[in-house]
Amino acid sequence: MSILATIKDHSGRIYRGIQALLVLSIGASALGAFDISRNLSSASAFTVSILATGLALLALMYMRSSVVHRLRSAAAAEVEKHHFLTRDAMTGATTRRYFLEALRDSLGTMRDRREATLLLIDVDHFKQLNDTFGHQFGDLALAHLVKTSERIFAGGMVGRLGGDEFGVIIPHGDLVAISKDIRQLLDVMRAGKSYEGKTIPLSVSVGVALAPAHASNTTELMLVADLALYESKAAGRGRVTVFDEEMLSDKRYRRLVERELRAAVYLGELELHYQPIVNPDGSTYAFEGLIRWRHPVRGLISPAEFIPIAERSTLIDMLGEWVFKRACADISHFPGRRISINVSGEQLKRDEIVTMCDRVLKETGRSAAQFIIEITETVATAATPEILRRLEALRGLGFHIALDDFGTGHCGFNYLKTLPIDSIKIDRSYISSLAHDQVAQIFVSALAQIARIQDVTIVAEGIETQEEFALAKAAGCNRFQGYFLGRPAPRDQVASPRAIDTEPMALSA
Repeated sequence: MSILATIKDHSGRIYRGIQALLVLSIGASALGAFDISRNLSSASAFTVSILATGLALLALMYMRSSVVHRLRSAAAAEVEKHHFLTRDAMTGATTRRYFLEALRDSLGTMRDRREATLLLIDVDHFKQLNDTFGHQFGDLALAHLVKTSERIFAGGMVGRLGGDEFGVIIPHGDLVAISKDIRQLLDVMRAGKSYEGKTIPLSVSVGVALAPAHASNTTELMLVADLALYESKAAGRGRVTVFDEEMLSDKRYRRLVERELRAAVYLGELELHYQPIVNPDGSTYAFEGLIRWRHPVRGLISPAEFIPIAERSTLIDMLGEWVFKRACADISHFPGRRISINVSGEQLKRDEIVTMCDRVLKETGRSAAQFIIEITETVATAATPEILRRLEALRGLGFHIALDDFGTGHCGFNYLKTLPIDSIKIDRSYISSLAHDQVAQIFVSALAQIARIQDVTIVAEGIETQEEFALAKAAGCNRFQGYFLGRPAPRDQVASPRAIDTEPMALSA
């Protein structure tokens, strides 16, 4: 029912009463006049007229007051309804719908382009914050981001676009001033938010796009700002990136590679090459399966070129399943040996990795104990409770878990006590330095001693000479891998282990 209809329905009876009082007043006045013309007493008629007129005026005043009150209540209800529709209840930011409408208005028309800047802001590792400190802190963190953004970008509009994704519309294109304000935002967020007696630091990534310099309509401006935001995340998060035209070229290239790679899975262009991992006596313990892409035009493509692109979508899950199925099919060609396969950190972010491995094992009739799953050190250091749970589940199925590239990041010795791992692969940079670098010698020897206590196997990667093999063995490594011991090759071309001199060699440290 409309406001006018509501008022009319409420005031109908009063209105009809006023009409009756006015008719009574007119009638009484006419009667009084008639009585006067006949020289009769008219006091009673005038009294009735005055009373009726007074009551009618009082009723009119009440009706006016009631109408005004109802109009004000209706206006307040409209304001509250508008606020509910335009404001996010939890953070106070503008809702996505009205933010996009405001963005469209801020860009002007085809004939009258206006300068504006769009910031896209994403809270880094927000799910991990929720898992670690609870959803209540997550909500406080988002509200803190909105309040801080509204204060720093006082002339702009802050909107919530998704769970932990926000946008800011700034009605000018002064990039110097905007960059200064963004740095202030990053600093304030790093300073943290107080919660239950402690200050928890926060981090946000920001993408910036200018209108009309980078795009002239809402859809394109959102797209290029999102590309800039993605670059901030890819570069390590906690930073700001301004859109650059080269990002469009990169995006087109990524889309091309992703499309061709998806087809390569079905067209049989992928191969799994195997590199031996040997025991101290030179006998083969296992083979690491390394994916290769034999493109019909570009030839053999290194995984370093296409794996990062696959990791930006669920295509990495398809590749991971292909690799494991291929390894299950090839394991019978290496009796008594294990196959080691690499698992991306992106795969470990989803429960599908566990269900996929379990399903493929049942389909192929293989045992998980025949395989080793390798994860990189960077994955381990950033592992959330969910990732650790999935690693435990894989280990529970019977897989051995190996920590690859140890020593390249910030994975300290204390991780060896908490991570569900069975072996550690020392990065080749330490192995190649064993002959002349005492720090490398001490590091490898200390790691070997700790691993021995923890019943963890140490694999030396990047063995390229007889001397490196001997020194790694002297430092306490259990197994070895590198070009000196065997290069990656297709299954049917894997060579027998070469004869290796196993004479011991002492470290200088």
